[in-house]
Amino acid sequence: MSDQILEIIKKKKNDRWWNESEAKVLEKYGPVFHASNIDALTKETFQSFLLIKNNFHWEGIHRQQNLITSDMAKLQKALKTLLDETKPLKDRLDFLFPRSGSNYIKGLGKAVITPILLVAYPQKYGVWNAKSQEALKKLKLFPSFNSRDHFSVKYLKVNQVFLDLSEKYSVSLWQIDGVLGEIAGNSPFPQAGDEEKVESEAKQYGLEDIYNFGMEKHLEDFLIANWEKTEIGKDYELIESEGDLQSQQFQTSVGNIDILAKHRVDGSYLVIELKKGLSSDSVTGQILRYIAWVKKNLAHGKEVKGLVIVPEVDEKLKLSISEVDHVNLMVYKINFKLETPN
Repeated sequence: MSDQILEIIKKKKNDRWWNESEAKVLEKYGPVFHASNIDALTKETFQSFLLIKNNFHWEGIHRQQNLITSDMAKLQKALKTLLDETKPLKDRLDFLFPRSGSNYIKGLGKAVITPILLVAYPQKYGVWNAKSQEALKKLKLFPSFNSRDHFSVKYLKVNQVFLDLSEKYSVSLWQIDGVLGEIAGNSPFPQAGDEEKVESEAKQYGLEDIYNFGMEKHLEDFLIANWEKTEIGKDYELIESEGDLQSQQFQTSVGNIDILAKHRVDGSYLVIELKKGLSSDSVTGQILRYIAWVKKNLAHGKEVKGLVIVPEVDEKLKLSISEVDHVNLMVYKINFKLETPN
């Protein structure tokens, strides 16, 4: 078997972006995440780091930004502990986890914590997320865990693999992260800008009102951030693993589910599909496919229901869903209101 890591490194050796992107991010965010500067950290600066257009490697971690920053004092306390190198890393991670602990912050999981560690201490800590884990498994380098191991113990084992790879190939932990991202089949660098993506997607639906489409496009993020306040959130909870939110864009072999939730009492599942543009009855077949996958791979005999959320009801969609007793339909409204301040 060829050495995939070495081949990618050789290919990237003279790539300008490969050589410059790390310095740009470390120069901008290294000081931000220095332990002595955390008291001055603002919500806006923290959220800016979560955007791939600014961090250059980690796409999707911005989705939980409102959850993470809802209590900035608590977040600052967590980050000061996380970045305090006078204490063993295991103790610092145990301070933040488990989920039942008082210092736990929803959304602040390994996919966010480990990039912060890398930026703050680029020679000591690598990034453990879904992409790097997938790549390590492909390379048969992912360590084994005991079922009762704490997250801190797991990360120390995974990070040792990153350190060993960095030393073996004489490249930085940042570059190892980029290599693993490529092996996992995902580009580690940002592509089109957010505005371009919104405009492109809007045109696919034949929509002229780009602004309103952009608002609808963020319905998914809005539901996640305000989950506990919604009608759905009364009965269903979001799925998490090691502090990372798994519910949003839940990955399956037949596509990504917009939101997958689990019943708080009986453990049944709810598959949620959001139609952000013009609705179509094709979503019925799509959600039934996801329901079948969840039944086969996750539910273990538990009930699986579906919910389609649309901006307006299409008659074809309404008719097709009416024939499926375990799939419901909801409509969302976006209200824009101007008020004179007191």
